[in-house]
Amino acid sequence: MTATRVRSTAAAVLVSIAGLSRDAPAEHITILNLRASLDGHTWADRVYLPREGGRVVLQASVSFVSLTPAAPLGFAGLTWQPTLSGWNVGTDSLLPYADRGTNVNGGSVPDVGGLNGPFGRLIPFAATGPTASDPYTGHVNFVSGVPYLRIARSSITNWVGEGASSGTNAFNNFNGSGGVHTWQKSWANVSARDPRFASDISDRAILKLGIDIGGGPARSIIFDAPLNGMSRNSATGEREASWFAGQIDNFGQIKGRVVVRPATIIVVPTPGASVAATVVLLAATCRRRRDE
Repeated sequence: MTATRVRSTAAAVLVSIAGLSRDAPAEHITILNLRASLDGHTWADRVYLPREGGRVVLQASVSFVSLTPAAPLGFAGLTWQPTLSGWNVGTDSLLPYADRGTNVNGGSVPDVGGLNGPFGRLIPFAATGPTASDPYTGHVNFVSGVPYLRIARSSITNWVGEGASSGTNAFNNFNGSGGVHTWQKSWANVSARDPRFASDISDRAILKLGIDIGGGPARSIIFDAPLNGMSRNSATGEREASWFAGQIDNFGQIKGRVVVRPATIIVVPTPGASVAATVVLLAATCRRRRDE
């Protein structure tokens, strides 16, 4: 997706949100753009696999768009939980990735093209990271009978947004804080040991994952990010990404509510089958979003 297309799409989203309620005016939007690739170089929001399956590389990028005058210095971060619906435990697998640590000890990886990685949070978006005792892992959750692969810290076993923040019936995924922490250090806090500060604010890649999908019947796999699994503003309940306002901003003062653009992986049922017919079938039966 080009930067122009990102801006025009986000502007339309902002206008629609602004018209919903005077109590929730649109100011800033963070587009979390999820894409897939069959070669690790060319990205799309929909890819097609043959019935025998194959390898798919997944990428997440962020873009800042605003209808008010605002020019962030760079992306501060977002904590979120990537999900893959329609996951088949018996045939599908998540490829090894940098699942712990920080930028200075292997917690982030360079953005290299191709099908063989490395995978994980992309440099410099591992300012902090999980320890070896609680690394990121792929959890399998069933939601309304649908199997999902969800990536979060190993201790965050419940589906996104479940439970209360405290009490005997509390679950461990209430506020999204146990998700994948894709944050960079502020400009003033980047040391000689750290990677260079990333200042681009349009289509900045922050995460890359690899998966092997097994073959079989026609199905679709949705690469998504449920809102309830994201960074939560405790005062408003809003799920927000943060952007640095300038060189003296150490916390990411500019907040942007998140708009997710998911990607779809379609396993075509038989060689020579009509792709168009497959899309219609799967769109009618399989496509769904889980933001709860």
